[in-house]
Amino acid sequence: MTHRRLTAAELPEWLAAHPDALLLDARDSARHAQGHLPGAMRLDGHNHDALLREEPRSRPVLVYCYSGNSSQAWARLFAQAGFSEVADLAGGWVTWQLTAADRR
Repeated sequence: MTHRRLTAAELPEWLAAHPDALLLDARDSARHAQGHLPGAMRLDGHNHDALLREEPRSRPVLVYCYSGNSSQAWARLFAQAGFSEVADLAGGWVTWQLTAADRR
């Protein structure tokens, strides 16, 4: 299985099309506390096993991190575990924030 890399421009449409998606923020807890996508939960080495075991494989998954590097590895893990639709945010939260002005 593979995952899809979304650009910041593609993310709003993807989120609208997948309102039940599992949104996973792979940044550290301090960055997550400063701001995150609505409904996103922190993804770390402590909760990923439970998510992989308990979440339905049909639930779409979006993973993002600070700059788009570690989210690729996490997305690959979820795709390899059999989740049918997995995406990560290319450029991560940094790119999402840089394009925020364009979205307003």
